[in-house]
Amino acid sequence: MGGSGKTTLAKHIFYSNKHDFVGCCFLEEIGNQPNDLLGAQNKLLRDISRNNNMMISDVYEGAIMLLNVIQKNRMLIVVDDIDDKDKLSTLFGTEAFHTPSKIIITTRTLNIDTWFGSISWRCNVHEIELLNPHESLELLSLHAFGSKFPMEDFEELAVELAQYCGGNPLALKVLGSSLPVRAQDDHWTRNNMIQVWKSRMNSLNSLKGDLDCKIQRVLHKSFESLPNHSLKELFLHIAGLLIREFRYEVEEVLENDMWHAKYGVTTLINRCLVTESRDGRLQMHKLLQDMASQIVYEESNDLAKHSRVWRKDDAYRLLRKGDGSERIEGLLVDIRKPEQWMTSEAFHTSSLVMMKNLKLLQLNSVKLIGTYENFPDLIWLRLM
Repeated sequence: MGGSGKTTLAKHIFYSNKHDFVGCCFLEEIGNQPNDLLGAQNKLLRDISRNNNMMISDVYEGAIMLLNVIQKNRMLIVVDDIDDKDKLSTLFGTEAFHTPSKIIITTRTLNIDTWFGSISWRCNVHEIELLNPHESLELLSLHAFGSKFPMEDFEELAVELAQYCGGNPLALKVLGSSLPVRAQDDHWTRNNMIQVWKSRMNSLNSLKGDLDCKIQRVLHKSFESLPNHSLKELFLHIAGLLIREFRYEVEEVLENDMWHAKYGVTTLINRCLVTESRDGRLQMHKLLQDMASQIVYEESNDLAKHSRVWRKDDAYRLLRKGDGSERIEGLLVDIRKPEQWMTSEAFHTSSLVMMKNLKLLQLNSVKLIGTYENFPDLIWLRLM
């Protein structure tokens, strides 16, 4: 997933080993426009040939020129953050070649074995693992306190924040750096920072997707790179309403002309946006769920015009007022309280009449009363 440390690891390998090669190049953020690939080829050729006067005018010509240079000399090349096999093929050409060079790519895509054709046996894949709880707390502490351990009086807050980040190095670094506490701070300053930490944790746990913009920007790349609109819609449905549901049930329910879920779920898993548990349930990293929540929240200032509503207070208010619109496709209403598991509240079915395009509905501790004559045409209903 975004922020897991792929680029950081690639840079460490690159700068630690580039002196052992005749030439080297680190390519970052190749865009989606035709000129972006041509620009990447020109940078690559100039760097590995050490000749700033060399220029490529056509991507196909560039692939041939690069192939000749890479085959003759031992080069170290890193292509960072690439999600499309065709980009890689255009960059270096489609011909299988033998070379003493080392080429490293970083990608958010898992099943890349087919990218390399007849030379796949010469390629190694390394899947990045997120940090464990001990590593997470250490990285967070380094950026927040300037040491490997949380400062006194911040231990529980640091553990809670590290758990929220779920082992994602970028989130740990960004959030830790945004909450700095120094040993030389006086008693009043330290007590004030404790309150700041508590406030930040409350904002992160408020189900409002209150991510730092740096984290949101990196995670959003994975969402924007999805190849079509239906995949983005499927991701948002899963994030808000279908997490922890069995994969086969989600695929069966949403395998229709709108979402093509069997293909879609497989693609989302391959893009590291969704995972599957051992017992076959769909799961998602908390940061990705918050990113999805923020995407939906930014659709409109009017709650009734959101495509999905799953925040507890928002959903309750919407159903209580009967304020929905045709824009809403998914609704999760959960009024359960930890101390009142057996209680429930009744709502009139007329509260849902305005939601004519509602497809996915989950009601937890909610009773519906009234007529179902004009009830939305659901494809999935969960009552708990």
